[in-house]
Amino acid sequence: MIGGVRRAPLLAVVVLALLPAAARAATVTLAKVGDFASPVYVTAPRGDFNRVFVVEQGGAIKLVKNGVISTFADLTGRVQSGGERGLLSMVFAPDYATSGLFYVYYTAKSPDGQVTIEEHRVDPGNPDRADPGYTRVLVTIPHDQQSNHNGGQLQFGPDGQLYAGTGDGGSGGDPSNNAQTTTAGAPSVMNGVNHDYRLGKLLRVDRVNGGATVFAYGLRNPWRFSFDRVTGDLIIADVGQDSYEEIDFAPAPGIGAGANYGWKIYEGLHTYPDGNPVSSAPGFVFPVVEYRHAGGACSITGGYVVRDPALPELAGTYLYGDNCTGVISGVNLPNGAPRALGFNVPSVSSFGEDACGRVYAASLNGPVYRFATSGACAAPGAPGASGALSGAADRRAPAFTLLRAAARQHALRKGYVTIRVRCDELCTIRAGGRVLITRRRARAAAAPALRTRAARTTLVANARTTLRLKLSKTTRRAIKRALNRPRRRATVRITVRASDRAGNARTAVRRVRIIR
Repeated sequence: MIGGVRRAPLLAVVVLALLPAAARAATVTLAKVGDFASPVYVTAPRGDFNRVFVVEQGGAIKLVKNGVISTFADLTGRVQSGGERGLLSMVFAPDYATSGLFYVYYTAKSPDGQVTIEEHRVDPGNPDRADPGYTRVLVTIPHDQQSNHNGGQLQFGPDGQLYAGTGDGGSGGDPSNNAQTTTAGAPSVMNGVNHDYRLGKLLRVDRVNGGATVFAYGLRNPWRFSFDRVTGDLIIADVGQDSYEEIDFAPAPGIGAGANYGWKIYEGLHTYPDGNPVSSAPGFVFPVVEYRHAGGACSITGGYVVRDPALPELAGTYLYGDNCTGVISGVNLPNGAPRALGFNVPSVSSFGEDACGRVYAASLNGPVYRFATSGACAAPGAPGASGALSGAADRRAPAFTLLRAAARQHALRKGYVTIRVRCDELCTIRAGGRVLITRRRARAAAAPALRTRAARTTLVANARTTLRLKLSKTTRRAIKRALNRPRRRATVRITVRASDRAGNARTAVRRVRIIR
């Protein structure tokens, strides 16, 4: 079973109940997207409103486009599948539209069970197929001693970095103490379990050199985690041991760097293994949601915060489920009370989110569903779908709530000019400048090919940053020579571009005069 405990019995029928009338403005349903072979994840590249990608545990990635399901990538030859092993997730690079790069997380056939994170790319001649001739391994972690607790999630954070969630190495009770180990050291196997400081962690992966650093720790099996696409908040659904399941939360922009979520000292809001309740302890971050193994519940499956414009009744609600009961619940984090939403997806294995923010639920039994409202845009490929995902598509460019640069700046002395920026939603900021040398009171400008070094950052909604556009030594010398001549003026024309995850962009210009 995917997630950390036994797999629930197969059920042939999915219960499609409605939200209570008081909680809904329209009828929310589960619209079936298609049937797959043990689907474990659903996603799409930024700005791609025509396609949805479904990851199958056995090693295939399926593409849903215009009602047709095809194979985008086939990794079955290298994937060790079964139980909690397999091809566990994928993520597209933020610049996928230009780079064509995507990343996969799987357990390998050789070496046996090795946790593997790889870089792949799209076929240059066919956007609906991966390039079978390109593979670059980024991270490998030995995992041959036990087959469970492999983690499996990949996500890009609001900072543009690649994150991966790993399990504690398997068995029960973390006998190797991997979740609390944060530095490398021998032995590689302890108490019959692989011993590695990267297990039981949220890792930040360097896509250039494959280095993996510990971002957060104290996790048992963070099978699914996500970032709120509007606020940048980090939400981790960590599968529990014997008694409790938990949801951990870290608000942006810090998004929880260095946090210790407690396992194996704590299971949820209780000590482990004694089970004594606890509310806080110095040095530990405790879950914002905990639920017991009661009524058949056994293993949490994490999801996403709903930001689908077509589902205002669920706006801001974090969706999650339990693999054994199939019950889908929602909570407004960090302080809301969990509530059942009236849906049941048997053997719910994962949730997913597409380019316009629509949320999906996958059943390990085969079906994949999308949370929808009657009359809203149809599921991708469904009859009547136009390809652009109708009203749910995000067509609005980010707005600058702050865009300010001092009119005069001592750039020669500092070596850079600055500009302050803030967006009203999660956005990527790129800024560059061109230096203009002009004569005072003259209409014509002599504009040499002098440019600042471009600056780039990713901001969560309403977060402010100051960008520094550096001047090269050559540019600074040219400016200095010009200012030594009479009636010369040096101005930097700064162009700032803000783009969101849906590919919408807005550009603005500011001018700064360089003074000594």
